[in-house]
Amino acid sequence: MSKYKINVMVNFVECDEEIDSSPIELEDGSYKFTISENDGESIDNCEIALLKTAFPAIREAISRHLEAVSKKKS
Repeated sequence: MSKYKINVMVNFVECDEEIDSSPIELEDGSYKFTISENDGESIDNCEIALLKTAFPAIREAISRHLEAVSKKKS
């Protein structure tokens, strides 16, 4: 039986970019979400922004994984 490793990395990086209204998928398949200084200094708002950013990344990763598993079993 196969085993599966899950890797996750999250970074909060101070920047001068425009604030995003929602998470944006980048060319490498990762997601970014630029939030305001106030949101970045609030634990609750950081958590909300992180979860909003992680959700589409998680869904995409699960989709790719299960597609690969399905093809492997065919």
